[in-house]
Amino acid sequence: MAQTEVTGHAHFHALLIEADEAYDAAIAACMRVAGCDVQHVADADLALSALERNRFDVVVWGVPSPDPDGRHGSIIAELRLRTEAPLVLLAAGFETAQLDLEAGADQRLPKPFIPGALVGALRAALRRSGSTMAPLAAATEIRGIELDGQKRTLTYKGAEATFTRQEWSLISILVDHPNRFLTARDILRLGWHSGEYGPQEVRIYMRRLRQKMAPLSLPCGLLSKHGFGYCLMFS
Repeated sequence: MAQTEVTGHAHFHALLIEADEAYDAAIAACMRVAGCDVQHVADADLALSALERNRFDVVVWGVPSPDPDGRHGSIIAELRLRTEAPLVLLAAGFETAQLDLEAGADQRLPKPFIPGALVGALRAALRRSGSTMAPLAAATEIRGIELDGQKRTLTYKGAEATFTRQEWSLISILVDHPNRFLTARDILRLGWHSGEYGPQEVRIYMRRLRQKMAPLSLPCGLLSKHGFGYCLMFS
């Protein structure tokens, strides 16, 4: 059964998914330090139900190890479908780190974890969640490409792709700098917020954008060039 723990200084509503009682207590303590009130659930199925009913500012999942059902990656995708809140993972080993980020996790920390590192990751995630960065908000058309910032959709000749908040922020930066190569550090400096992996996350999200944009046969291409960076190039 889900439990909610509220402190007098909490500013954010957070969901914690953790079955181990000792880890649950330690993670929740870090979340409170970061300014969160914490709703506890023991497994992913309960988390999905909680996300259907409530809005959260951040979600933390203590990934069980081992993963007996092999649902690790699919659960990340299901969580991401139900919330735009930053998703912070605590997981043993690094074998699935890239796959976790590609599936939709925003940050991934090792488990066991360093409390200060978790508090810092949570504060960074919450800053990103409440960021003043202004991605494309209004409907915009560029060479027949319709971009709807409210729905975070890109439409071309009737074909449509939908993007997460983080993906849309990256598209906004690329659209604001057409036909210009930007390095990963340029993109971070321009306001795109990553987790602790920085430039690696830029590469992962660029791959995700290409996968979503490729079927649309757009009159532009998302290029990458070693030493130069990334570019939304219009023909």
